[in-house]
Amino acid sequence: MKGTITLLFAFTIGLFSVASAQTALDPNQFVNTQITGPGVYTVESGVFYAFDGRIDLTFDVTIQGPDNGWIMNEATPPVFLNTPAADGSARNFFELKEGGSLTLKNILLSGANNNDEVVGNFVANTGGSKMIVDNCVFTDWQDFALRNQNKGDSISITNCVFINGVRLRYSPWGGFPLRMDVACDNVVMENNSVVNSGRLLANSGPFHNASVQEMHNTYLNQTVAGHEQRADEFITANNIFYNFHFIGYKTEFHSSPNNTYDSYFTTWNYFADSKNSLDSISLYLGQNLFYRDQEILDFFATVGGDSLAPSLLWEHPDVDSFIIADDNYTIGANYADMDPGFTMHPGNAQAIASHINGHWIDPTSDWVDWRIPSPVSFDGSGQPQYNSWPPAFDLSYSNTFLQTAGTDGLALGDLNWFPEDKAEFVANRESIVAAIRDSMTMAVEVYDPLTMDQTPLVTPLTSTEEVDPTQLSSSGNFPNPFNGITTINFGLQQHAKVSLSVFNLLGQRVYESTNQDLAPGNYQFNFDGSNLSSGMYVYKIVARGRDGRNYVTTNRMIRSK
Repeated sequence: MKGTITLLFAFTIGLFSVASAQTALDPNQFVNTQITGPGVYTVESGVFYAFDGRIDLTFDVTIQGPDNGWIMNEATPPVFLNTPAADGSARNFFELKEGGSLTLKNILLSGANNNDEVVGNFVANTGGSKMIVDNCVFTDWQDFALRNQNKGDSISITNCVFINGVRLRYSPWGGFPLRMDVACDNVVMENNSVVNSGRLLANSGPFHNASVQEMHNTYLNQTVAGHEQRADEFITANNIFYNFHFIGYKTEFHSSPNNTYDSYFTTWNYFADSKNSLDSISLYLGQNLFYRDQEILDFFATVGGDSLAPSLLWEHPDVDSFIIADDNYTIGANYADMDPGFTMHPGNAQAIASHINGHWIDPTSDWVDWRIPSPVSFDGSGQPQYNSWPPAFDLSYSNTFLQTAGTDGLALGDLNWFPEDKAEFVANRESIVAAIRDSMTMAVEVYDPLTMDQTPLVTPLTSTEEVDPTQLSSSGNFPNPFNGITTINFGLQQHAKVSLSVFNLLGQRVYESTNQDLAPGNYQFNFDGSNLSSGMYVYKIVARGRDGRNYVTTNRMIRSK
């Protein structure tokens, strides 16, 4: 939906007292002249709000738009933007000083300026306590949408969309959704979509104080790797990395072939000497998807080189000695070479391939712009307007294997694209995280640096199972949640040998029935789960029909306390 809303900039700064209740921001005054004390500030849909400089926060501030559900479904979300400085440069939005904290909810922040400059950072924490961002959109920045430079208490980024974090030249650096020069005690990044970025999460340095949980994010088009995972506990699970590290690695064109940012996915942690007890540090890297478009694979097949070595890990002696001594670093099954089949792909793979060519082969060529249209643009008089909103992508997908491939039996990636799965995740988040923590000591596939070349990405074998509800169907189980016995209902359309298996969230089989010859019809199976602990489980029914095909159906069920 396109529209134009005029901004009337007021240059008179008056005294503004913050009431204890919510305070509505006036779009006819600059935002930074109105937020002068702690409180909750509200904004309206369909309205543009402008800054004429950075706000330095030494107090607690919440800025929120109306809660109309997921912001991608909001027709005209509230928009924040900044005006250029006197020299024409783009200005940042917020900096957290000592005593400051910031919560942003249900708003769109655009870093685009009407002179074609783009913002460096939206929010930087240089002394504050926390950053909480929920259901927001960040679009058009060149360095770090969010940057943490002070230990603080927490960072929480949930249900957000990041679009076009790109430096406008052949540089692979910058464009992070989040950079942590210092890690907070607790960092959560869950159910976000990042479309076009330089890097992703990085740089908590030698500060082993953090618990980082990165789950169910969809990352599309990441220029370069170096996804640094340094923390007491780092969980990276159930994410989609699509066109990850696409800039690749071309040794003959690079002066530093051992530069980790040009190869591998993660640098992990090489600050082993800063911790007395290695066993207190743990990481889970599992059940994520890594995939690249064919155009990118074709480029490297033609000119040589590749964008990932055989392992996910950076081959570094300090890392290797560190992990040999610590058995809490584990790798689950990380999927590769499986196309999700996005409902609406941005469709810029060819532009990305041309960009890679310019980066490695012809750096004197004009910069190839592989971004998508920005959600906010400016008309001929410099007034902001909705441009490409909602943005032209839909990252729900059709691959049924990936729709249940998470550690929790849910779809990989941002679950906002799968609302029923999102509700299930929110309801069971504590048990999902607890199961992953268990897997740090129970995982079957553990990283062994001595045989690193034998631990590549896991590409599941092509399945002979088919999902065909006309041949095998299941209407779920009742009761669900259950406490003891639950009845699983399913139907057959042909004679088949049928087996039923139940798995926990670690993918471990906790029950398996023997094959039974069954005629066409509807059936009930009474499953006794009284010996199971409370939590989520996945049951799988496989039917081998007389046509020689294997049909499968899966469903989730919850064992209550």
